[in-house]
Amino acid sequence: MSIAEAEAKGDVPWLEQNGTPDAVAALGRLGDRDPRAIEALRIRTAYDSGAFHAAWMAVTRDAPWGAEMLRAGLSEPKTADIAAAGMGKHDAHIVPFIDSLDSALVRLSASAQNGNIASTLASLHACPAADDVVARRLSDASTRSAMCLGIASKYGDADARAALYAMPAAARDAPGCVEAVVRLAEQDDWSLGWLAESSEPGMLGAAGKMDILSCAHLHVAWVKALAARPTTQYTALVVPLGYAIARCPAQIDGILADVIVHMPAARGLVVQAIDPFAHYDEGLHATCEHLHVVADGQDSAIVRERASDALLHLCEAPQ
Repeated sequence: MSIAEAEAKGDVPWLEQNGTPDAVAALGRLGDRDPRAIEALRIRTAYDSGAFHAAWMAVTRDAPWGAEMLRAGLSEPKTADIAAAGMGKHDAHIVPFIDSLDSALVRLSASAQNGNIASTLASLHACPAADDVVARRLSDASTRSAMCLGIASKYGDADARAALYAMPAAARDAPGCVEAVVRLAEQDDWSLGWLAESSEPGMLGAAGKMDILSCAHLHVAWVKALAARPTTQYTALVVPLGYAIARCPAQIDGILADVIVHMPAARGLVVQAIDPFAHYDEGLHATCEHLHVVADGQDSAIVRERASDALLHLCEAPQ
């Protein structure tokens, strides 16, 4: 017997035993008229997001049992993230479940099983109620990392991203938020520009250390950062630039050389970010060609000495 035939006959036991995604979906459709199908799905909700997706499809058909099953699933810590996984994304039908999703994320704030809840909340577009919840979860240190990672997920909406960037720096102070910002910068140019020009210096440092952001994008980020950021931030940028040089020396080399030649105010930043005793995979050719400008120039004695050390140790090695 095929799934279509079993559905037409209302053969709940056969569909339950078959257990494939299509069979579970058929149980969902039968649930609109057969309580046995709802009970079969209820049993599966302990382990199968497909059962919750069948309930979600019932919600889109305005079948009351679907909303009841989803709310029950979201209210239980063991099934809340599974229930959210079964829900649609970027869909206005999520709105009646915002409070349930919010409560579920709070309950599971200490658990790793909350990513689907956060990404579902982050998927809504042009929804003030969802925007309020996203901002509240970012403000709460216990849910901050999860919310940030939900925003950076493939379901995260542009509104949620904008909320993340608009929040005070303290609302991004969590490991998950650092990772999220770097992941988003790898995904789209606007986020890369925000990371480069407006983020906390520590975010740029994370971008340099983590393998998430490609060296090509890291190059773009530092071109933008050095062009846009005020000199008052240079001290805070020394360590972040050092991380970028260490991971992607060949891609950062041209930037450093250009700064030495054309941005005298930033020479100290560049020289202090370079480890004069490192080798950088022999990737700082252009920088070494111009470091004498700093060593023999008018910068502070400390900067000139560090440039001289780099010329002697780094640049004397084969470059």
